[in-house]
Amino acid sequence: MTRRLKDLLAPFAAVVLAAVGCTNSPENSSVSSSESSAAPEPSPTRVAEVDFQAGIDEATAFASSQGIEVSIAVIDRELDDEAVNGAAADTPVFGASLVKLFLADNLLQRQRAGEFGLSAEDRSLLEAMLVASDDAAADSLYSRFGGEAMVTEVAQRYRLPSVAPTTEAGLWELTTMSARDVARYYDRFLSSMPSADRDYVVGLLRGSTMIAQDGFNQFFGLPTALGGLTVAIKQAWMCCPRDTSYLHTTGILGFDNRYTVAILSGDPGVLDSTFSTDVLSQITSLVFPPMSIVD
Repeated sequence: MTRRLKDLLAPFAAVVLAAVGCTNSPENSSVSSSESSAAPEPSPTRVAEVDFQAGIDEATAFASSQGIEVSIAVIDRELDDEAVNGAAADTPVFGASLVKLFLADNLLQRQRAGEFGLSAEDRSLLEAMLVASDDAAADSLYSRFGGEAMVTEVAQRYRLPSVAPTTEAGLWELTTMSARDVARYYDRFLSSMPSADRDYVVGLLRGSTMIAQDGFNQFFGLPTALGGLTVAIKQAWMCCPRDTSYLHTTGILGFDNRYTVAILSGDPGVLDSTFSTDVLSQITSLVFPPMSIVD
């Protein structure tokens, strides 16, 4: 995700893409507002008797046994219930590519307010930024549309106290946020965003490619642990500010968007691009046991 990781992976990207392939392309996965608004009404997501708090506690203990620092938040929007792993869920960490959610939200909000109209090229960058986690697309939008002020506007509008822009010019990946605020962001986005823009963004997140623009396989965590469930994901990975490797899996679960979740992790002392994707997928599986939620 970061510039250092991009440099490390560059020699392997072509091989990975040829061998694995993308599940979709930004062009194919983009969803127009008119198309998404015409989508059929979702059926309710069925849920078994699940103690999410117990799963979160078990996942936290397992992460600790692996040397991973993890913060977890899950919101059941139907029951208006929130489960977290204590104070860790409120601890701000570097969000890496998760900030791309805020950049897209800010651009759509300002367009609705009549401040500007996004060009076809800008909309294409927005889509690539969400679908393929394209860093260059985020760089372009961040530098041209306000940078840190974009993050601040979203944090204030959605009441997210942990979200703070970086003080280092241009380094949007160093924006901080907590797991609880990421889960609440998704929840409040779904409740307050006008339907055309809401469905447009959710459609993009549901169309995330397996292989990101930098060659990294972003199908870890939620899409791995919840195979077969409708998921709208935004993933993040970054090496290695504060001598820590960061890996995050977040998103909206269910065809009816019933659940929002954020699992943010840091691997202290790991100073290369060997991310613990398998461990994070195991952590996610403990939070959501098999068949705990189904479309």
